[in-house]
Amino acid sequence: MNTKLISVIIPAYNCESFIKETLESVFNQTIGVQNLEIIVINDGSKDTTLAILKEYEKQNQIILIDTPNRGVSAARETGRNIAKGKYIQYLDSDDLLTSQKIEIQYNALEENKADVAYGDWQKFSEKLINGNNEKTLLEKIERQITGDEELALFTDFWCPPAAILYSKSIVDKIGIWNMDLPIIQDARYFLDAAIHKGKFVYTKGIMAEYRVSEGTSLSQRHGEVKFVSDVFTNAKQIHELWKTDLKNREDKSHALIECYRYCIQVFGIHDEKQLFEEAIAKIYEIKPNFIPQKSKSMKYLSSILGYAKAERLANNYRKTKKA
Repeated sequence: MNTKLISVIIPAYNCESFIKETLESVFNQTIGVQNLEIIVINDGSKDTTLAILKEYEKQNQIILIDTPNRGVSAARETGRNIAKGKYIQYLDSDDLLTSQKIEIQYNALEENKADVAYGDWQKFSEKLINGNNEKTLLEKIERQITGDEELALFTDFWCPPAAILYSKSIVDKIGIWNMDLPIIQDARYFLDAAIHKGKFVYTKGIMAEYRVSEGTSLSQRHGEVKFVSDVFTNAKQIHELWKTDLKNREDKSHALIECYRYCIQVFGIHDEKQLFEEAIAKIYEIKPNFIPQKSKSMKYLSSILGYAKAERLANNYRKTKKA
């Protein structure tokens, strides 16, 4: 391991339109390219991505790995296995690093003897207008984790890999990227750093720019049921990890139940009956006599019929209302 080296791992799939811009954001880092090991994994691209990357490889600007298409988690795993740096920067092929990002977070990790540096980020979009890409800066996300890191990262805190810098030591503890979560695998990786007791440090300021399609959420891009199936799978895995905590940690029990209830609503509307019933059963594992408190009608129905029957009735109502 080179103690002054940062390994930048970029999975690339059919990204001919923006891979150059992404790479330039790495080359322009103030820390200096001599301290960067830039590993790009061409994940079976069918456009001109590979040809573009080969030009950078010829100039010894990147380490290029060409693989069949196996998905972003497998591509990141390939990069992780050959990375030699003390720190690891995962970067999606359509996102950008701000120029001081790696230097700021490298210094923060060194000074605090920490494992994970994360910072603020900004959404952006690009449109082709008169032959030129016009960039529009959108929402800024300026947020710091408060309270229990595991709980925050399981419930509502997320930032893209571009805004995070990991130590190689925590990356080794996390191990293999979670292939069971094709849509939210980066969120789980971030959470796994907390589960493995990594020390987190916040770096204020915009660290990265995150490309979005305006008005399109993650669940819309991948399909709501697929997205929520990932959320459900993740919740079940975390449920197992937290099992010994649940008797004494009402906050963790509540977080899991709220997540399962969100899944129940989506599965119900989309007639995913098996998943719907499985999610109800997971709630009963945590609280056999669960009665929801927020909705007066659900609280009343659950107290008379039991939660499962009340949820089935509520689901019929939701579907009728949606129709």
